[in-house]
Amino acid sequence: MPFATDHPLLIPEISLHISRFVAIKDAIACARVCKAWNDPFTSAVWHTVNFKAQKRFVETDPVIIKKHGNRVRVVKRISASVQLEVLHKAGVCLLQRFSLVMQTQAQFQALYFDLLYRNANSLTRMEIGHAEDCDKLVVFPVGLMSSCAGSHASFKLVRLCITNLAMTRDAFASLLKLCPALKFLEVQRTSIYSYSSCPEPFRHTGLVHLNASLEQIFQPDPGSLTNVPILVHLPRLKRISTALAEPDALTPVSFGAMKDQFAKYCHSLGEVVLTTAPITTTALLTRTFRSLTMISISAEKMSIDVITAMLVHQETLSRVIAAVHRQSDRDSELEGQPTIPGWALQLIPQTCSRLTRLYFQPFTLDMEEIERTTWSCNQLEELHIQIRGLDTKEKIDRAMRLWTNCRDTRRKSKKGNSANGSGLHSSSTQSGLEKDTLRNGKSLEERVARHLARFEKLRVVRLCQKGGSA
Repeated sequence: MPFATDHPLLIPEISLHISRFVAIKDAIACARVCKAWNDPFTSAVWHTVNFKAQKRFVETDPVIIKKHGNRVRVVKRISASVQLEVLHKAGVCLLQRFSLVMQTQAQFQALYFDLLYRNANSLTRMEIGHAEDCDKLVVFPVGLMSSCAGSHASFKLVRLCITNLAMTRDAFASLLKLCPALKFLEVQRTSIYSYSSCPEPFRHTGLVHLNASLEQIFQPDPGSLTNVPILVHLPRLKRISTALAEPDALTPVSFGAMKDQFAKYCHSLGEVVLTTAPITTTALLTRTFRSLTMISISAEKMSIDVITAMLVHQETLSRVIAAVHRQSDRDSELEGQPTIPGWALQLIPQTCSRLTRLYFQPFTLDMEEIERTTWSCNQLEELHIQIRGLDTKEKIDRAMRLWTNCRDTRRKSKKGNSANGSGLHSSSTQSGLEKDTLRNGKSLEERVARHLARFEKLRVVRLCQKGGSA
């Protein structure tokens, strides 16, 4: 039986999808349009509560808040007991994510853990911390969290971020134990005191991604001379995102010692995201990490030495990303792009034969330099670059159109050959196609398309203008 409606926008699935992309003010207006739109757009209005941006939310009529409390999915920047009381009275129990600025008052902590308990079955992401400008040490009461778990025994958190707090090593282990589904952990500026009553540290076998500074990883207890790295708890770690807050902060820990610790505790580590200074990045890539499959570097931290250091991993490297990680860096990039010689940038695709993804969007390559070399990455699937001279949307669109036409023609030819049993002639057919469509072209767009056509597995291409727009 066909769906009976006078307008496609009245179809529930479509209106629900639209509601995810409108501002709160527009969602309120849409909720008043008709009965069919009331539910999806009212849910959009109440989906996220940001106490920092919506300071007067606590003054809202409690009856109204309670009526819509079951629609709240995200709560941001909880920092006062009165805010927690509002959520408690509203019966909020289906939260998926919340962030909280931890306070020391007993009432605040009791209300916080009550909220945590009531949302234990739905909460997948939690961010807890303390104000950076506060000198007062705030200890995270993991014992209360354990007691509030109650019959749940554990939480369903997948992502956990801890900032500017303090806890014992036992408390840190208990926190990990309470979150068996955890995949991503961020720990920043948090003191983890070395004392532990357990002879064997708890090891979380599901956590695969750690975001922490090198100081946090290797010197979690700033007052101890015998630090045990937090890596001891993460045997299945696959990716580390790290920085170095202070240039001399790791003086007692050599790069060789870090290499030994990674080898001892994290056998599966193969991916790194580095926002360290070029000299530190070079040392980490050459003296600490081994057999990396993915390297992501802040574009503004790139240098010839860093690129050369990446080549230590050329036998295993499959993804290289030079990205702008923060908005402030993105703004500075727009003012002046990083200046890395084209010959240096091309060392990566020339020597890394296993490369499947290359993200060099912030940098500009010359087509003449590309044509003078041979890229060995025949398995390339995704490419993000800028080409000098390919500086308008029209030129980029034409280059992309030429490449996609050649790619689609090649695929159709291969299917036809396979169907006709003439697979032996596929290479000659492909050669003829390239000759007919691109081989004789001399325009920049044709040359770019011809280069892209060399990679049979290439499926995602982004040719960017200066500033990052495509």
